[in-house]
Amino acid sequence: MTKKAILLLFFLFLFHISQAQVTLRSATITFVVNTIELYPVVDYTGGEQFIGLLGDKTRIDILWNAKYNPESLEAINVTCWLNCNNSIDITKCYGFQNCSYQGKTGAAACTIFYPSYNYSALNNITCKFSNPNRPELEYRLPEGTYPQRVFYPVKYSVSVSGGTYFVGKTISLPITFISYSFLSGNYTGLAYIDPSYSSYILIDNSYNTTNNLKYSQIGTVSPKITLLYVNGEKILYINTTASELPSCTSDNNCSRIVTEGYQKIYCIDGKCNYVFAIQIGSAYLSLPEYEMREAVIILVLATFLFLLAIKLKT
Repeated sequence: MTKKAILLLFFLFLFHISQAQVTLRSATITFVVNTIELYPVVDYTGGEQFIGLLGDKTRIDILWNAKYNPESLEAINVTCWLNCNNSIDITKCYGFQNCSYQGKTGAAACTIFYPSYNYSALNNITCKFSNPNRPELEYRLPEGTYPQRVFYPVKYSVSVSGGTYFVGKTISLPITFISYSFLSGNYTGLAYIDPSYSSYILIDNSYNTTNNLKYSQIGTVSPKITLLYVNGEKILYINTTASELPSCTSDNNCSRIVTEGYQKIYCIDGKCNYVFAIQIGSAYLSLPEYEMREAVIILVLATFLFLLAIKLKT
């Protein structure tokens, strides 16, 4: 073999090695991931949240938008737990209802079916975002906790508008609901008074249920009040309930729902009712005042009719 041939083979060998080295070096650069970042998503509130929620009594969809910085094609692991109150040690959440996701970064979701909501308190969703190839790479808040989202399954406020009621007149009593609930649904308001006064004040509860209300929406029902006679102040009771509350068999089954202002709780026809009480009298109901001339006319007419009735009998 000639010297030229040997030199040619030597240079070809060096060229082959240099190509392999360049290819290997570029491949290792693509797997550099420094942090996981969360971006807001729109959820049931209509606003933007880093952990979004949608759903009903049968499911809760947990939404997020997580990306690597710098961007990478690596997959991401996400696990979310319902009502785990430990956002520091995630191992304490094992055994709680949860859902998991492994896949591409960006907008995604997982679903917990038939969630066990706590209707008596604030509920929460706690999520862990991590890299499947490097479990130590995970998302935490600056204080070192895992991201958590809180919500109320059912929460609402009730306000009753006052007004002036005249004897013999029928006027609406507006009962206004504002929903702060994760679960959308109808709200019912029924007005009633102590049975011993039912002959003095008539109540028509035909208009008692709102339309379907979502978070922050307002609905009004309007029982009809007819005042026949009032002597002093009386208590008017407003029974309220929500379609999305669980059923009950006794008063003790009713959760202490986080709704402000109610005085009593009753289980009525299998549904928990939260009772508000307001005073009616000078503040809400007023009898018309008659002047002396009008009183004399009424007295004369009454006497005339009485005498006429006696004369007709004889």
